[in-house]
Amino acid sequence: MPGRDLVVMGSGAFYARRVLGRDGEIEQLESLLRHAAEGRGGGVVLHGEPGIGKTALLSYAEEHATGFLVLRAVGVAPEADLAYAALHQLLLPALGSIGDLPGPQAQALHVLFGRAHGTAPDPFMVALSALSLLSLLAEERPVLCVVDDAHWADQPTLKTLAFVARRLGDEPIALALAARADEGHATDLPDLRRIPLMGLGKEAATALLDERAGTKAGERTGDGRLSEGERQQLLAATGGNPLALLELAGKEIPPDGTREPPAMTDELQRSFLAKIGARHAESLPLLQLIAADGSGSVGTIEKAAAALQVATGPLHRAELDELLTYDGTRLVFRHPLIRSAIYHSATADRRAAIHRALATALDAPADQHRRAWHLGQAAVGHDEQAAEQLERSAEQAALRGGPAAAMAALSRAAELTADGPRRGRRLWAAALAAVQGGFTTTAGKLLDRAEREPHLAESDRIALAAVRATVAEFAGSPEDAMDLIRPWIPRALRIDRHLFTPTVAMYGDLGFRTNRPWAWSELAGWLDEAALSPDDPQDAVLRLLHAASLARTGRDPGWTARDALGPWARDLPGMGASDGSGWPADPVTMTLAGGIARGLGAYELSRRLYRDAGRRARTTGSLGALAWNLEYQAADEIARGRLGIAESHAEEGCQFAAEAGQPNTACRNRGLLALCAALRGRPEAAGLAAGVLAEASERGLADATAYARRALGLIDLVAGRHGEAARHFAAVGDWAADTPPDLAMAVVPDLVEALVRAGEPDRAAAATARYARWTEHTAAPELGALTARCRALTCADGGAADHYAESLRLHAESDSPLERARTELLLGEQLRRDRRRSQAQRHLRGAAEDFRRVGALAWADRALGELRATGESGQRVPEAGTLSTLTPQELRITLAVGEGLSNREIAAQLFLSPRTVDYHLRKVFQKAGITSRAELMRMVLADAPA
Repeated sequence: MPGRDLVVMGSGAFYARRVLGRDGEIEQLESLLRHAAEGRGGGVVLHGEPGIGKTALLSYAEEHATGFLVLRAVGVAPEADLAYAALHQLLLPALGSIGDLPGPQAQALHVLFGRAHGTAPDPFMVALSALSLLSLLAEERPVLCVVDDAHWADQPTLKTLAFVARRLGDEPIALALAARADEGHATDLPDLRRIPLMGLGKEAATALLDERAGTKAGERTGDGRLSEGERQQLLAATGGNPLALLELAGKEIPPDGTREPPAMTDELQRSFLAKIGARHAESLPLLQLIAADGSGSVGTIEKAAAALQVATGPLHRAELDELLTYDGTRLVFRHPLIRSAIYHSATADRRAAIHRALATALDAPADQHRRAWHLGQAAVGHDEQAAEQLERSAEQAALRGGPAAAMAALSRAAELTADGPRRGRRLWAAALAAVQGGFTTTAGKLLDRAEREPHLAESDRIALAAVRATVAEFAGSPEDAMDLIRPWIPRALRIDRHLFTPTVAMYGDLGFRTNRPWAWSELAGWLDEAALSPDDPQDAVLRLLHAASLARTGRDPGWTARDALGPWARDLPGMGASDGSGWPADPVTMTLAGGIARGLGAYELSRRLYRDAGRRARTTGSLGALAWNLEYQAADEIARGRLGIAESHAEEGCQFAAEAGQPNTACRNRGLLALCAALRGRPEAAGLAAGVLAEASERGLADATAYARRALGLIDLVAGRHGEAARHFAAVGDWAADTPPDLAMAVVPDLVEALVRAGEPDRAAAATARYARWTEHTAAPELGALTARCRALTCADGGAADHYAESLRLHAESDSPLERARTELLLGEQLRRDRRRSQAQRHLRGAAEDFRRVGALAWADRALGELRATGESGQRVPEAGTLSTLTPQELRITLAVGEGLSNREIAAQLFLSPRTVDYHLRKVFQKAGITSRAELMRMVLADAPA
């Protein structure tokens, strides 16, 4: 059945098109608008070939968005690599509201759109700012964002829209995109429903052709109608493409079998050009200039036209209205294919001249990036002058468009560079920008090109290897990452150890992640030769790493983690580029330093570094760095027994890692989620851990494998399947190695308990001895408590009570209630077996209560079972506290309220809109049975989070 009608253009239009045969698609668009009006936003992507009806359906959505604010943008091929060009189009009518956003978000958009100078905004800060701006606009009325030809929208804009799409569930905002499936950039955004468009069926096509005949009578037959045979031939040749049906009807079509069907895009462009040539031949040079410009700025176009000696009179008359619209701020072509046809109608020389004229016209300081981009488009062959301007513009490109803009500028500069060393340097710099922007595939291709340059300087080759290792760490093989930088570490320390400190620290981190303990001995030797200065603040991280390397190889470093950091350990900077101490403020290096400090047993210092790094990443919108940092925070919170917070961190880390293009980081965070679920005794824990184990094995992620193995082992341990538990724990590392790997040693307390219960005391004693050697050069009371517990379990001479007492004494000095509860449980079990019931009951009651407080209900059940075995009846697992019933998202928001933050501040920290924060906060109030933020803050203080 033919669908509803829509005339896309007015009576003066170049062509008229009706939405016919699209009832299903129209119903989905109407549902999208209806749900958005009700506060349940979402989005769609219309996929199909040129002319299939995507633009008509978008126009239908716009015309039927009654009461909506409609924002529109069109992607164009010449600007596909000009970062945030499409986003600027989309948000242009709303820029006056930027000042109502929180300060950092407003600054990000002001800098991005050239309205202010400042530090380069992180892509995810831009995305958060765009979400906040749309949410702000939606407070007055629902918002519809329309992007036509989205495949030609720049990648940073598409990433921003993907970010926004994931967070529309509680917003009155709808996104509608149209894109071709096999051109330009990929637009299968995961949180937007994909609607593929096929050609019209016979009935709808006939209705469309008959409608055309009514408006263009006199063609082909006397009454303007095609014969049945001609209609069939046209339908077969066009595949039911609506625009092709309209444009090619009445033209000669070769009979069947004479040649392949015409390529629709080429045919349609030729059709457009024929009509433009017939009606607007004199205006074609002006139209080519407008098509190349992209900004739609009349002032820019008139300046460039003057340089080209092109008349601009038609802009001020109505004669081009059938091709162009003017919304008061910019000129826009009525259909993307018209612009494409006109742009490509110019010869290569003519396009180069146009781009040079546009570069000259863009003389304002805020336009320097666009100016350099046009110069790059105008260059032919090698052009060092243009390449230098693009390279110089990369810094401003980063300011305006983040890493993606710098990537595009540097990549084009490399193409224009004849000199080998400079070309290689520009390529790896472009690759680094690509990694920072989350474009890992593009980064790999750029690095491949850079690596083939024969005359790179040694420092450039080290930097290239470091960038490639970063790509491998996030999305490839961590073992490959380690192998890539291993040969360069000694030379990096000699050439410029301060510059390459992050690379050296990454090597140590990779040694832990890949379960390669020999990395510590290598680092110890290399850093022995580096002559690190205790008085040089820039050596602080390397001194910390040196101490960890010595401790891991059985040598006493002679200084603690705090000694390594000196005064900076007392007053770590949390904000700003530097506090003058020389301490690196970038969140990745701070997180790495935290991991090194933890390895030395400096847990409190480690947590401060993790937290400060996380705050820095949130403040700057560095979502990739934050995803990576949250894994460290989650692992630390698990060790502390704060399972709810750990789960919250890991879930957030999974989401952000997916958005930042870090599948390895996402897998690791899922491993920690599995570990939380296992400790909490949730039924889905085993399935989640098994899934992580399969993915981690495929990816070669030893750390995620260890998380999953430990989760499975703990499930078996608490259920009494001790042999199976021991098998999982023992599978974590290479126990035959002379130097035990850190991941393997971390599960020794679990392994010892499982082996003892499984009747293998000799293996348990051997593992205990290795664990004691592994921890002897660390001063952390947590590790001392676990060592004493292992000794108590394996003690054969009646001294278990002393070891248990020592373990509990050290637990009292640490912040690990979960491990303290496990020690009390084991001691209570031992006392029960020794028939010392009253003492056993005291420890078992304490263990059960601690397990309840941290949310480890399966372990609480085990403790209560032991308690009942002592003769104490009537005990059952108590319900968890209110905060333990909250979802991770609700818990994050609740804890932020407990810190006294406003909804807007919480939204900025958690990369949400204030409306979403308010929605989840109302759910928290309902669950807790409270009505005010003050009551919620009291609840947070009273009920320590699980």
